[in-house]
Amino acid sequence: MQGGEGRAMKAAADDVRGGSPVRRGRRRALGNAAAATAVAVMLAGCVSSPPKALYDLSASTAAPAATATPAARPAAKASRVQLLVPEPRALAALNTNSIAAKSSPSAISYYQNVLWADQLPRVVQARVVESLENSGRVHAVGVPGQGLLINYQVLIDIRAFQLDAYHGRRGVVEFSVQILDDANGRVVASQVFRGESRASSETADAAVAAMDAALGQVLAQMVPWIDGAV
Repeated sequence: MQGGEGRAMKAAADDVRGGSPVRRGRRRALGNAAAATAVAVMLAGCVSSPPKALYDLSASTAAPAATATPAARPAAKASRVQLLVPEPRALAALNTNSIAAKSSPSAISYYQNVLWADQLPRVVQARVVESLENSGRVHAVGVPGQGLLINYQVLIDIRAFQLDAYHGRRGVVEFSVQILDDANGRVVASQVFRGESRASSETADAAVAAMDAALGQVLAQMVPWIDGAV
């Protein structure tokens, strides 16, 4: 009896002091669970916090009629070509709405708290369509799902679309473009277009302005090239 009572009293004392292995294990488990919950809440808060700014890109505008060459004006009026612009392809690093910057040729990071207005390939697709429409060089331009009778597809690979901070702080845009004959699946023309524009600083505003200017250079080359290819 005395031995049993002694063991019971020791176990009770251990419980009071926190010395019971069972109790210590339970406390550790509860502590770990609480810490995991706190981390999950913090991550959820980061994911759900809205961006401070959304950025769009500019389409190229039609050249004024007075500056168009006599040869270009009849060609633009006579064109009955209808083009399809599928969503451009891009690697995962650029197939996002995050705004990219490169601190070295192989290191890509993203601006925090700011985003493109949509996934970058979709924004590019919209501005290419708008630029072709603004040019007046083709009869119609569409995207998949619109039901247009298509003559040619404009296939775009986005190779670069970022601020190169290591290379003179420049906005860099590079597309590989193919013109596909929709009737027979043949590529009738292909070309790589690249634009670069110096950024005034490494802020998001300056980086986007530089990338937008670089895109303008690419579109200024690409739109007349497409017209000549089709």
